Amino acid sequence: MTKNVIFINRTRGVGLITRDQAVKYGLTGPTLRGSGIAYDIRKSEPYSAYPAFDFQIPIGDKGDVFDRYLVRILEMEQSLRIIEQALNQLPNGPIMADKVPKRLKPAAGEVYQAVESARGEFGCYIVSQGDLKPYRIKLRVPSFGNLSILPEVAVDTLVADLVAILGSVDVVIPEIDR
Repeated sequence: MTKNVIFINRTRGVGLITRDQAVKYGLTGPTLRGSGIAYDIRKSEPYSAYPAFDFQIPIGDKGDVFDRYLVRILEMEQSLRIIEQALNQLPNGPIMADKVPKRLKPAAGEVYQAVESARGEFGCYIVSQGDLKPYRIKLRVPSFGNLSILPEVAVDTLVADLVAILGSVDVVIPEIDR
C-alpha cells in the first residue's frame, strides 16, 4: 500500500495535524509522531529493559493520514528490531519468580507511571492510603486524547476523508467510554 498511487492520493494532504495542534491536544503515540514530533516514552523516560535496546523513533513530516500510516509501518519494523535484540540478550535460567504474592499492598502516597502502548501513552495514576485497596486509580488512555482533535481536523472535510482520518488516529471507542 505504501507505493499504491490510489492510496497515496487518498491520504496525502488529508487530515493534517500540525505540530502545534498535536501538542495543544496532548496527542501521543503514532498520531503525535506523524506530525513530526519524536516523542516516545521508551526513549524519553526509559523503563524496563528499553535502555538496552537500539531503536529509532519514526516521524512524519506533513502530519497527514499518509504520515500516520507510514509511522505505524516503520514502527512495526522497529518493534522487530527490539524483539530480535531482546531474544539475543535473554539470559539462561528460570523465567518465573519463585513466589509471587497474590495481593500487593501499595505504600501510602501517590504515583504515576506511563508506558508506550501501540496507540500512545498509557498511564496509571494511583493514590494510596496504605490499605489493601488504593484510594483512587485513574487511567490515562491514548485514544481519548487522540480523538479529541477530531472536531478541529474534521472542519470542511468530506465524509470519505473523515473515515480515513478516524482510522489514522486509531482510536478504540470502548477505551474512551469508561
